Amino acid sequence: MKNTSTKLNKILNNKTSGSSEIVALLNKYFLSIRNNSTQIKGSIKLAKNKLGHFEIVNSYLNEFNKILSKRNKAGLGNFLEDYSRKENEKIEIIFNKIYPTLKSIRSVITLSRSKTVIDILKSLHIHKKNKTLKVVVCESRPKNEGRLTAQELAKAGINVEVITDAMMGIFVPKVDAAIIGADSILKNGKVVNKVGSKALALFCIECKKPFYVVTTQSKFSNRNNFNSKKENPKEVWDKLSKNLNVRNIYFEEVDKKYVTK
Repeated sequence: MKNTSTKLNKILNNKTSGSSEIVALLNKYFLSIRNNSTQIKGSIKLAKNKLGHFEIVNSYLNEFNKILSKRNKAGLGNFLEDYSRKENEKIEIIFNKIYPTLKSIRSVITLSRSKTVIDILKSLHIHKKNKTLKVVVCESRPKNEGRLTAQELAKAGINVEVITDAMMGIFVPKVDAAIIGADSILKNGKVVNKVGSKALALFCIECKKPFYVVTTQSKFSNRNNFNSKKENPKEVWDKLSKNLNVRNIYFEEVDKKYVTK
C-alpha cells in the first residue's frame, strides 16, 4: 500500500511531464491496483483534486469513473489496457494529417515537454529518412522540462539545440516553423500551454513563420475561461525579501488568431 501511495504522489506532483504523459502514468498506476476498487476510487478523487485542471486528465478520469460505476472488472481491465494502444493510434492520425504540411520542413522550434510533439517529431525524423531535421528547444524555466524533451529527441537521433527561453527571438528567424502541444483548447479556440507559448507565437508572426499546435481531441474543453495558477515563487528565485516579489506562473493563453493550423 505504501509503495503504491508513493507512486501516486510522484505522479500527482509531477511538474515536468506533459499532461498526456501524466495520464499515461496514471493509467499505468491504475493497472497496478486494478483489483482494489476502494483504492482506485480514493486515487481518482486525489487525482481529480490535484490534476483536474488538465483537460485530458479530467476527461480520462470521468471516463474511468463511468466504467468503474458499472462494476464490471473485465470492462475496467479492457479500458486500462486499451488506453495506451488508442493513444498511439491518435498520434498516427495526427501525424498523417500534419505530414503534408511538415514534409518540406527542415528545422523547428518548440518549448516545454509535450509527448504529442515529441512523438510527431520522432515520426517526422523517421519518415524523412535522413538526418536533416533540426529541433531548437527552449529549456522552459523554471522546471526546465524542455531539457527533457531535448534529451529524448537527441536519443532518437535528431539534431537538437537547447536555448534559454529569452533567446527564442534570436532563433525563430532561423527555423522553418514552431510546433507546440497544448494542455487544453478552450471553447473559444484559445490554446492553453506553457508560459512562453504566446511569446513564441508573436515572434512567429513578426518573422512570418508558421505556428502549429498538435494535440488530441481529449484536450478540447467546454470552458471559455482559463485562470492562471500561481506556483511556488522559490522555483524561480528563493531570495525573497521585503519589497521584492517573485511570480511563478506555468500556463498562459494563446489566442487562436496566432495559430497557423
